[in-house]
Amino acid sequence: MGEVTDRRRAPAASEPALVDDIRSAITFSRMHPSDCGQRQVFARLDGAERVTLLYGESVTLDVLPGRHHVRVHNTLFWKNVEFSIEPGERLELIIINGARWWTAGMAGLLGCAPLFLTVKLVSVQ
Repeated sequence: MGEVTDRRRAPAASEPALVDDIRSAITFSRMHPSDCGQRQVFARLDGAERVTLLYGESVTLDVLPGRHHVRVHNTLFWKNVEFSIEPGERLELIIINGARWWTAGMAGLLGCAPLFLTVKLVSVQ
């Protein structure tokens, strides 16, 4: 058999050097200390497959640069977040499933109580 040769060439001096990591990414996170730690939260990026998060979990997805839409819900409250992401940018979507001071009393009395959903988008660099 013949020998396999690598046909890639080195970039010329006039060509710009390629950046090693220009991927953009978004992280869905449920690790905020004010999260009550109860129930699941569901997120869907641009209508793609649904991500299910329990308290303490996070998921990172690679995305193309540009405009995106995220729908987040805890089965009672729904939030829609639209954002733009640049090449190489990393964003974190902090999801908080929060209780109020009266939530435990209502859950004890009725057996259930609403958990309020908060979503914050922050840049991670």
